[in-house]
Amino acid sequence: MHESDWIKSYIAPLVDAPGAHGLRDDVAMLSANGPTIATIDTLVEHVHFLPDDPLDTVGQKLIRVNVSDTHAKGALPAEALLSVAWPRDKSEPLFASLMAGIGRDLKTFGISLIGGDLVGTDGPLTLTLTLTGSCLAENPIRRTGGQAGQALLVEGEIGWGGLGLSAAKSQGNPQIVERYRVPRVSDGEIAKTVAKIASASMDVSDGLLIDAARLADASGCGVKLDLESVPLAQPTAQVDDIIAQCTSGDDYRVLIATDPEISISGFTKIGELTESIGLKLSYNASDVNLPSTLGFEH
Repeated sequence: MHESDWIKSYIAPLVDAPGAHGLRDDVAMLSANGPTIATIDTLVEHVHFLPDDPLDTVGQKLIRVNVSDTHAKGALPAEALLSVAWPRDKSEPLFASLMAGIGRDLKTFGISLIGGDLVGTDGPLTLTLTLTGSCLAENPIRRTGGQAGQALLVEGEIGWGGLGLSAAKSQGNPQIVERYRVPRVSDGEIAKTVAKIASASMDVSDGLLIDAARLADASGCGVKLDLESVPLAQPTAQVDDIIAQCTSGDDYRVLIATDPEISISGFTKIGELTESIGLKLSYNASDVNLPSTLGFEH
């Protein structure tokens, strides 16, 4: 691998921010427009994606997991730094495919790539993206702002990540596989809604149950979820199947706490924050035991 040649051929063409200085320096200058946040996510082969996943979709997923975090804070994505640890046994056309997917979603979400790093490795393909975001309110919407009595709402559908992963492993329905490889994430309008009405917010990445419990805990509350209200990728009346979709992870939907009288297009009320600490589940007003695993834990 000729690092400098690959940077010039595949990464530099994606860089157009003035602060990047054409990748001719070791640092980039950030563009700040009001309060700015930063987030970082890493994808590791065999851990966060399958070895035979097309690399253009892996590149898109790298962008989207960071965009999801940004939108959940009530912010719009701005500038990114990319780090690639590239296995020496992978070919240049595969690298080109990876960068094509990254470039596609940089454009989709209006992100400027301003720099990063490329190294060769004998280990698994490892990708890291640092993404800044411009807050749409005075401050980002943290996990910590929820209050007992507030409603818990989720945007989109839950369960596509787990269903898609199962389909990918079994060579199942390609359309379902695609929902795992290139997750649907919220758009800028959702970020505006979060900034306007959410008291607490986060994205659902490790599973609805574990992430709802995390938001509640950060806010010093408990949470009660009504399983029959969860908008599922695969609707079912079987409680075990509902829980499976709520614990599988890789959904990247936005979860918010807000005043109970508020109704928002695209969001579904699935429960409420409580004074009693801990996670409680119910189905049609009957208590449901917690599963042994609430979601994906690293």
